Amino acid sequence: MRTMSTGRETKNKMAPSSPDEILAQIGLHHSNGSSSGSGRDDDKGSHDDVACQVIIHLIQSGKISIDDATNAVKAVRSKSSSSKGSMGASTHEAKTSLNTKKADKMQKNNEKSNSNTPGEKYRTRHVALQFSYDGTDYSGFAQNVGKECDNSVEKALFAALEKTRLLVSPDQMMGVISSDSAVEKENADRDELEEEESKNNNQISARTASKYSRCGRTDKGVHANGQVVALYLKSAFPLLAKNVISPKDGNDAKEPGNILEDDDLPKNSLDALECFVPRRGNKKSKQETNPSLTESLEIKSITEYDYPRILNNILPSSIRILGWCPVSSDFSARFSCYQRTYRYFFPRRNLDLAAMAKGLQHMMGRHDFRNLCKMNCEQVYNFERVLVGGKVVSPQIVYSVSEDAVATQDTPQTAPLCDRDMCHVEISGQAFLWHQIRCIMSILFQVGRQLESPNIVKELLDIRTNPAKPSYDMASENALVLQECSFANLTLGRSVKNLWDVTKVLEQRWEKHALATERARDLLATVKSEAHVRWTDLTTFIEQIAKERRRKEQKRDMKLNDNGEEDIQQLLLDLAPSVEMISWGNAVSVIQKVLGVYPHLPNGYNEATKGFTDSSVHTPLMERAKGTTYEEKVQSILGADTNDSDAVRKSSKRRERYEENIIKKRKTAEEDKAFYDHMLKQGGSSV
Repeated sequence: MRTMSTGRETKNKMAPSSPDEILAQIGLHHSNGSSSGSGRDDDKGSHDDVACQVIIHLIQSGKISIDDATNAVKAVRSKSSSSKGSMGASTHEAKTSLNTKKADKMQKNNEKSNSNTPGEKYRTRHVALQFSYDGTDYSGFAQNVGKECDNSVEKALFAALEKTRLLVSPDQMMGVISSDSAVEKENADRDELEEEESKNNNQISARTASKYSRCGRTDKGVHANGQVVALYLKSAFPLLAKNVISPKDGNDAKEPGNILEDDDLPKNSLDALECFVPRRGNKKSKQETNPSLTESLEIKSITEYDYPRILNNILPSSIRILGWCPVSSDFSARFSCYQRTYRYFFPRRNLDLAAMAKGLQHMMGRHDFRNLCKMNCEQVYNFERVLVGGKVVSPQIVYSVSEDAVATQDTPQTAPLCDRDMCHVEISGQAFLWHQIRCIMSILFQVGRQLESPNIVKELLDIRTNPAKPSYDMASENALVLQECSFANLTLGRSVKNLWDVTKVLEQRWEKHALATERARDLLATVKSEAHVRWTDLTTFIEQIAKERRRKEQKRDMKLNDNGEEDIQQLLLDLAPSVEMISWGNAVSVIQKVLGVYPHLPNGYNEATKGFTDSSVHTPLMERAKGTTYEEKVQSILGADTNDSDAVRKSSKRRERYEENIIKKRKTAEEDKAFYDHMLKQGGSSV
């Protein structure tokens, strides 16, 4: 059998040095002109000269041999007698024949290299990536494949993976990823797939082949500081790389050993590994006259791809990869995570943080949170979740919440309380329901504003007494952050270079927002100190709001506000200044004292929140209209209470999804326990 090195020897032995000698040896040189084409001014002659130069270049570069070129010229001349009278035609046909022969040879080599399991071309590694993102400008984390309006974080992530060619195509992944593993089958059965993804086979194939999994699925506008995904990515180590056997018995030559296994590879992007790899191209070794298997390999010191830095060079600055590590084949970013932690940020304003901590304490432990989430009955039937810990944090004090008690701890901060102190609530649990954190924060804000008692949480968690959720708005999404995803056996690696680059981006982001905040603060102070209004204008404004509020209270047959019309008039008389004009800062204070309203939206609201005005009155939660219960929603999906054929037909898709996700895939408690016990043991390390 011929080897590549033997072919190269033949080419090198027979390759003349000058172009004229080359053309003469393959039978294309004639006396009417030279290889350079001097003396020819017609187009045909020019084309022939170019063809000659191409053939000369192919021979001199070792792409083809003299024998191949000579045989090709003879074959063309024997097939066409007319070509004998035209040097240019022979040259053109010879070039075509040579290119065809070369293409056939390359195709044959490709077929030979692909005759084994697809995916041998690239080595892949199952890795976990940790990253952060500012979700302000994104439609959510999960990608809606096939939708033109999709602007998700995942879409940007997969675009970067494809552009950097780290995402290996499905046919190259086959044989690398086992598809008959029981755990993988369980994982695939449980992992929800967006219905829209079925419309895009390419993206589905890429995601499925890479065993992609995500830890958390944040909604539109929600951010993350510690999101984790896992998937198979291309490795810097060739598939046929072999380990190095140290020389023995005084022999200085290193010998190749076995093909590297995944466990042999470096666990980070810093440690280099010396290994034998196939030579690239037609580079010749010094001992090519005595070819051997060893001489087709060369020793290289290789480091694994720095996945974070590579991706950060392509990703938008709002998405930053923080670290990575290799993980076990059964690792799932979703099912191997034992705890997720969210933070919700807010200014103190007039909130009672101690009352909020007491309300949060009632949520600790295992409860049915169907009244504190958005029920997705087509995919979820169990609304029990376990909250393991929580905090209400301000610059001055931290309330640590557990199932047993609320502990307080002073902070080193000595600044006095301020309504603009930035605070946050932290909640930790193994898993959360759809919109659960935003619903929880909406209730806690009502408790903090003293519109509801902390015991309202107990009532909402009592689904026997209150099986239906009362109507209330969720807290805004723009303050919610997926802070951390915790794994029992995962140690992510980070590099100084990447963290330095990430820190520079984050510092720029902070400076941009800090400058905007300071400009707004300065403008507020300027308006409050320099702007003045008439006292009579202020009293008219207050009386109008009080009148509208009393009208709403009477319409709803509610208990009237403590401050009646006469009380308000008396308060205004007591606060009246000695001069007609009053600064706007003092005017705002008067409005707050008399009406109890503030020149800002309540915590958790944003500009898109509808229905809130300065004269709005609070309706107690348990007196509000209730939604449908879980049982009623399921009956609606199954169409059990209707004889309307149109209604049944319209709900058929919902019923199919319900039966697929809830009935067919429901597991026993023992099966669930065995599955999660196995998945929680999976992980990896960069050390």
